[in-house]
Amino acid sequence: MKQHRAMFRYVEDILYSYDREKGDKSKNRIAYDRYAHTVRVYQWMMRIVNELHDNSLDWESLKIATIFHDAGYSKQGEDDHAASSAAICRDYLERRQYPQPQIDFICYLVAEHSNKRLFREKNTPVELVVLMEADMLDDTGAMGIILDTWIASKEKQPSFESVCRHFEKYTYRHMKQMEFVTAPGKKFWHEKRKLVYEFLRQYRRDLGGE
Repeated sequence: MKQHRAMFRYVEDILYSYDREKGDKSKNRIAYDRYAHTVRVYQWMMRIVNELHDNSLDWESLKIATIFHDAGYSKQGEDDHAASSAAICRDYLERRQYPQPQIDFICYLVAEHSNKRLFREKNTPVELVVLMEADMLDDTGAMGIILDTWIASKEKQPSFESVCRHFEKYTYRHMKQMEFVTAPGKKFWHEKRKLVYEFLRQYRRDLGGE
């Protein structure tokens, strides 16, 4: 829709206005593209919703929340990117006179999308669950393998062993610990987890392990 294209452009402009090598503490050794991440999360959200078949879902609000969920990374020095993202989203929607109840719900989704404590609680709105799942599906699986290798390669003396340790500490541990909620999310996560487990098994073997 036209308004969504305008939102994407707005978020793209503000995210590309900051120094990507300093704006993300968890990936501060690489030029991580936060806007490209946003687009990929939006695609994962669409995949989940298309398979979820939940007519009660507020899809419009979920789409907008997904577009804005990481906009707060444009604020240098902010520790809580989710709160900053919600503030940016609220300002954008209020200036365009969206209904206040919808603004409040969208900004709730944005502000809480990193709050994993809510992930499996019974009263958590399905829209928030889907946004969380879509966010976690990016940078994992095959993407996680490449991302960990990219980050580990920036160490002073990178090696096959150091890359393996980094992979075990981040992507492998993350995928081992997390369990998804929706049926589509579980399916996509299982596919990624299977790839990661097999990759690590073969990588350890290639390094001389069992």
